[in-house]
Amino acid sequence: MERKRTHLLVLILLLFLVLLAIWRLHKMSAPALPIAPLTVPVTSTASVVAPPSERPPAPPPVPHSTTPKKSQKLSSKATPTPVGSTGQPTPPEIELHKELIPKNIEIIRCYYAQEIAPPSTTFGFDINGSGFTSEFQKMITVESGLPGSSIQIKNLKLITANQIHGDMVVGPDAPTTFVYPRVLIQGLPVFSAPDPFAVVRKGEVLTIIFVSMEESGRAGRFRVITNLDDDLFKQFQVAPSTPGLEISDIQPHLPYVVEGTLRIGPGVPPGGYGLVIKIGSKEAYRRDGMVRIVRPNIGQSGFIQGIEAEEKYHRPGDTIQLYVQGTGLGAQDINSLDAHVDGFDMGKGSFTYISGIQMRVSFNAPATAPPGTYGLSIVRTDGQALFQKKDVFTLVPANWIAGVQVSPPVHPGQKGLLKILGRDLAPPWVQHLRIDLDEPGITVTGLHSVDQSTLTADIAVSSSVAPGDYWLHLSSDGRKIEPAYGSIIKVEGN
Repeated sequence: MERKRTHLLVLILLLFLVLLAIWRLHKMSAPALPIAPLTVPVTSTASVVAPPSERPPAPPPVPHSTTPKKSQKLSSKATPTPVGSTGQPTPPEIELHKELIPKNIEIIRCYYAQEIAPPSTTFGFDINGSGFTSEFQKMITVESGLPGSSIQIKNLKLITANQIHGDMVVGPDAPTTFVYPRVLIQGLPVFSAPDPFAVVRKGEVLTIIFVSMEESGRAGRFRVITNLDDDLFKQFQVAPSTPGLEISDIQPHLPYVVEGTLRIGPGVPPGGYGLVIKIGSKEAYRRDGMVRIVRPNIGQSGFIQGIEAEEKYHRPGDTIQLYVQGTGLGAQDINSLDAHVDGFDMGKGSFTYISGIQMRVSFNAPATAPPGTYGLSIVRTDGQALFQKKDVFTLVPANWIAGVQVSPPVHPGQKGLLKILGRDLAPPWVQHLRIDLDEPGITVTGLHSVDQSTLTADIAVSSSVAPGDYWLHLSSDGRKIEPAYGSIIKVEGN
């Protein structure tokens, strides 16, 4: 018993995507790439497993309604994109020559029609930015970043001043890997995709990640990214690297996803452990050290391992709610914890027990707190540091814009309602807000305040405007505004 109470399993895992964001899983012609696990490593009590199943609410209700979702992954058999200890890819480090990008042109992101694909597949690929011209489109090339020509980007075409479209051609020899495309000018990279798309060959495994944890902290749900048909799935096996780790409840979501449960039995000694995946007699994938057993750092069996904000952006004077993630947490543990914001005195945090894998801690941000990004430290009441994280939440200034939405979706020859969402948008400031577009066939008129967090305007799209992505350039008194969730809208096809 004493041994059980002094050891617990720590499950490490990384986020895949997006990002803001996001980027959440795409629907898959390829099933949605299931790389949206826990945002922080999860720890557990008395040998535990996965990240909290109850996650904090999503961030502010702004950006994504009309903005296409970006996605990405990696590729190359001989030199695959590195994967971290949590199963998430590591973006390549390359020198960018942004000085080669012509003045008044900016590249901001790329996204894909599919987040995961097998070899011998072609799907759409788009680049978003500002000031795009036919001359610029002819100036650039796009490469996969992999050696050889197993993945090629073809048929680049200027769609709008904010969008260049192309075809991502995944050849029959493309390896199982993550792919980070890059834009080149004069043969030198000027932009690299921050997120990858994935290529998975049939009968191979790309990665394995943990996606949820039981409140007991002794079991968690994992997800394997693979490419199997029914016959190959019958040969699919997952085995732990040590006795005492039990695999059960294997469920296929073919072709690209297989899920299962990892449970820690009694008596598993401290140390690092992994999983091995076999398809038939062939070892298809191995992850060593993906599970660690460590001592509790709070109470009899609790381990704190992460902090997530309910909402990232706040104003001074707000109540800020954060979620402490861990395993084996007990209701009595809140009496042994203190938390404070790093960088400004916001007093002690108020803890609320939610479950064995989650607590909530709240602060009242003083009205005098300056705008900026803040971290959080969690300590025991005896002063021992337990967990610290930078950049947990951000206090924003007045007249802050989060993002834009168009509702309902607008088509060429139609009108719609543009919404600009933010915080403390003062009417006198709104009078100086400018909205410019690179496309003269789209006009925005009648901007006015609905309340302190919402502005609306009429948006009209000429029948001559091509369907595609368009960037709304926001500024006030000559100063450029970059919304936290972007300001790209989409004109839908008829």
